[in-house]
Amino acid sequence: MISQNTISQWTIATGVAVLTTAGLLFAFLRCRRKTVYPENMIILHLIPRIREAPNISPFAIKLETFLRMAKLPYQVEYTHKMSPKHKSPWITYNGEVVSDSQFIIEYLNKKFDVDCNSHLTDEQQSIARAMQKMVEENLFWALALSRFVYSYSDPSLRQLIPVPKIIIWRIKRILLSQTYSQGIGRHSRSEVEHIAMGDLKALCDFIGEKKFLMGDKPCETDCAIFGIIAVTKQMPKSSFCTKIIEVWTTVILGHCPEGFN
Repeated sequence: MISQNTISQWTIATGVAVLTTAGLLFAFLRCRRKTVYPENMIILHLIPRIREAPNISPFAIKLETFLRMAKLPYQVEYTHKMSPKHKSPWITYNGEVVSDSQFIIEYLNKKFDVDCNSHLTDEQQSIARAMQKMVEENLFWALALSRFVYSYSDPSLRQLIPVPKIIIWRIKRILLSQTYSQGIGRHSRSEVEHIAMGDLKALCDFIGEKKFLMGDKPCETDCAIFGIIAVTKQMPKSSFCTKIIEVWTTVILGHCPEGFN
């Protein structure tokens, strides 16, 4: 004969099993559920903005500046989720996912028949590309080291980027690994700062009195340059970049479009 106590235990066990199964099913369905985005709208996936600048990432600033300059329809989705390539920013357009700011720009140029470099000669486009490679693949790493590694203990860093210290620590560890592999992280702090100063001087000397990199009209590379310049304005007080801003204020701030300053 089954006792009342046994029935109660079975009831509880059955209830727990049902609730557990329901919970797992809900979680599974939730993971499979896809966000429905408006048709023919570029969805720009960005990590959340910070107080001192449009974004912590120069590549996010670069891409959004391009979208504005090209007057393309877009809406922003703030998320910590990365693209399939584990990169941010990234976009979704009519169900298609594209990663990497430069590949995104090239994709949009073809999709919307846009050419922000149409006013440049082949020679000017070559110069612009070389400048872009300098700031994105050399200067960027030096600035990242200055912000998250050399200024790691600077209290003003947490004021500029108000996130838990463990996140800053994680960024620091990742950067140390990435920059060592890239090469620049094998140098001393003074050597890295020397590299950055040389790049910034070359950039500012080339821009000179011009309104934009190649003259009175912006090109794609201006978007990349603005992304990097915006980062120099986010630097902790202990960063060498604060001195750079004082020396080259006119050129640096002059390259910040209205609404982003």
